[in-house]
Amino acid sequence: MSKLELLKAVYESIDWGKLYRLLPQASRQQVDQLFQDLREKLALDAEPPEGAAGKVKGGEAYLYCDGASRGNPGPAAIGMVLTAPDGAEVLAWGQPIGRATNNVAEYRSVAEGLRKALELEVRRIRVLCDSELLVRQVRGQYKVKSPGLKPLHADVLDLLARFERWQVEHIPRTENARADAIAAQHAKPQRPRPDAG
Repeated sequence: MSKLELLKAVYESIDWGKLYRLLPQASRQQVDQLFQDLREKLALDAEPPEGAAGKVKGGEAYLYCDGASRGNPGPAAIGMVLTAPDGAEVLAWGQPIGRATNNVAEYRSVAEGLRKALELEVRRIRVLCDSELLVRQVRGQYKVKSPGLKPLHADVLDLLARFERWQVEHIPRTENARADAIAAQHAKPQRPRPDAG
């Protein structure tokens, strides 16, 4: 049973009368919103099918990366999707990274994605992202002038050197929608939790 199926079963088995006796201040709308938030999180962090990692072990993978910053700089997050060459999703992952610029978030998404690919023993990697600046800097077409990006750039180059072969390509944002959605979801400001006491 998937986590989404389990969440649906839990929602459908709620004894609403008992819930309202325990928490008279709770509304159906609040509970629905809680389950909607959980559903979105589970969908974004969905685990790949069992055995999917075997499709890329010792071979090639595509890494879609994106970073998001609310305010630039502001609350930032990264998102990445690793797929087999046939398009089968192997891993989708994201996390908040604190306050950062869009460019920092972009670099961090690539670095973390490369680390995940190395953990899965990928040997050949094709990095796809919608940051033209990052792509051109990694390819050596643009110099890295920002002191904040220099160590991140060096980290990405060091990680790429661990693969037998690598490519870094610019793609339109529309082709990077899943990684973008994951990063955007994790960059959302957290809502204050209702007072438990």
